Amino acid sequence: MLLIKHNKKIMGKRIKHNDLTHYFLRPHSELPRAYLRKCEKFFQSIQDRLITKKDAAYLYKHQAPSTKPQASSLTVQGPGDSNRIIKEK
Repeated sequence: MLLIKHNKKIMGKRIKHNDLTHYFLRPHSELPRAYLRKCEKFFQSIQDRLITKKDAAYLYKHQAPSTKPQASSLTVQGPGDSNRIIKEK
């Protein structure tokens, strides 16, 4: 009997729809349906924005080339230095 009163107390309490704490900490049977729908809609919107590994590999492969000189073009063999970096000003 005490447990049922406790559940009613939780159900009667207002839950902020921007707060996901209750979604993870409470049984879904205790939560309002509108709150669950909002949470699932939010999770779906995040999933829709994510890109797959295949898409990420394609984007990485087709990056625009950089106009900056590569590090290998800045190195000069010196007498005692095997690789010395010269900075241009």
